[in-house]
Amino acid sequence: MKKNIVIAIVVFAVTVGVYLLTAHLLRKVDPPDTAYFNYLADAFLHGRTYLLNPPVTADLTRFEDRWYVPFLPLPAFLLLPWVAIAGAEKTSTVLFGSLMGALNTALVFLLLQALAKRRWIRLPTIDNLGLTLLFGFGCVEWYIAMEGSVWFLSQVCTVTFVLLSLWIAVEFHSPVLSGTALALALFGRPHLVLVCPLLFAIGIQLARDGNDRSSKVHPYRFVLIFILPLFVSVCLILGYNHVRFGDYLEFGYLTENVNPPLLRDLKTYGQFNIHYIPHNFWSMILAGPDWDTNKKMITPNLDGMSLFLTTPAILCVFQALKKTWLSVGAWIALALILVPLLTYYNTGWWQFGYRFSLDFMPVVVILLAIAAGERLRSGFWILIWLGVGINLWGAWWFAQLNVT
Repeated sequence: MKKNIVIAIVVFAVTVGVYLLTAHLLRKVDPPDTAYFNYLADAFLHGRTYLLNPPVTADLTRFEDRWYVPFLPLPAFLLLPWVAIAGAEKTSTVLFGSLMGALNTALVFLLLQALAKRRWIRLPTIDNLGLTLLFGFGCVEWYIAMEGSVWFLSQVCTVTFVLLSLWIAVEFHSPVLSGTALALALFGRPHLVLVCPLLFAIGIQLARDGNDRSSKVHPYRFVLIFILPLFVSVCLILGYNHVRFGDYLEFGYLTENVNPPLLRDLKTYGQFNIHYIPHNFWSMILAGPDWDTNKKMITPNLDGMSLFLTTPAILCVFQALKKTWLSVGAWIALALILVPLLTYYNTGWWQFGYRFSLDFMPVVVILLAIAAGERLRSGFWILIWLGVGINLWGAWWFAQLNVT
């Protein structure tokens, strides 16, 4: 365990160093005007839930002549100490996002090592580091972590607590702590409660293994204890809605100040609708890059690109069709998480690749570890490094897009 913690600290340090170096080289050090969560943290410190004179109003919600951040406030909670000391203007959401992204990468390594210790996956440490590399630099997390905007901070911080929940469940088999971590994740992106089938499968598998005292919690008791923090979280979220909008079920999304083309669909079909499935599926699975006729070069598609292009190692996930509790739970969780993403009214909009894929990357990494068997073969390593190169290009392109 101590060795794994030391390696995880190194992984964290290297990752945050690369993220910040990338941000510096690409001139992305200054927080964007759409960071918002630093201003929301300041509002909380002054007893408000709305923003005073935000620098821009894109994707904010206007209610009773006040501007609200419709997104749930997990990143703002985490930023409270920073904002209290330095102030909202001097709080770097780029640094904050990079730190949280690096923490995610370290947690991926710890999770894989915990799974290996349980013998639920069979990869050695070096190969678990390979999958950690895939998560930190071979998928969309690289550019998302260093962007610092409201949408991206929400994703990065939510995934932190999803990973924490999974790691705690495997390493310590603590339904209280694991459930609490996931309950906190709901304050970022509530639909990630759908990772529960994987967590329940972990509880069942631990009980069936019965290798240590911590594994003797009955599965039903594990589930009951696990869901209690989730219930509390849901109640608090509904209360937060009521404080903001006078309605427990009002999140402010339907009156959000969104881009006109998105607003048209939002008003016509609502936030979630099967009407959106074909377009979302295309952007997630099939879409390729564009050809810029002016520059005579290939450019990413702003609406999204296929996961198999931006993270080609995902192609190997279909080898993870094992009849184990871990595999079945992971596949069910992945399928459930895809439902709200495929029926959502936009694809992620203004992005490299398919940025919502970060929501299910923790589950995908577990499935890839199962699929790999006893080691990552050379073809797998090639796909990982190819993804790293593609996402380096994506980070550069997205930064230049926002600069220009």
